[in-house]
Amino acid sequence: MKVRYTENASAEISRIFEYIARENPSAADAIVRRLENVLAKLVLFPHMGRTCDIPGVFVVPLGRYPYAVYYTIEDDELIVLHVHHGARLPPRFHEPSTAFRR
Repeated sequence: MKVRYTENASAEISRIFEYIARENPSAADAIVRRLENVLAKLVLFPHMGRTCDIPGVFVVPLGRYPYAVYYTIEDDELIVLHVHHGARLPPRFHEPSTAFRR
């Protein structure tokens, strides 16, 4: 299974990293490493996330960090839709299959 990021997810990850790195670069690196570890587990066990209100969309927390990964599974791809801070309003979704450019 391959991992693909939507444009939204890539932009969110960049913003999270840049915001945290301004004050604590090692913490920003740790969050990105945790995200990579969670995604590596999801590749092996794609249904380990819990379902959310949108059909076909799963969410998994980043453990000790206040972020959650929203993703969907299409064919042999795990598609990261959003990486979102838990204290913020939930992300807005479009139809998962059209949330990225093919």
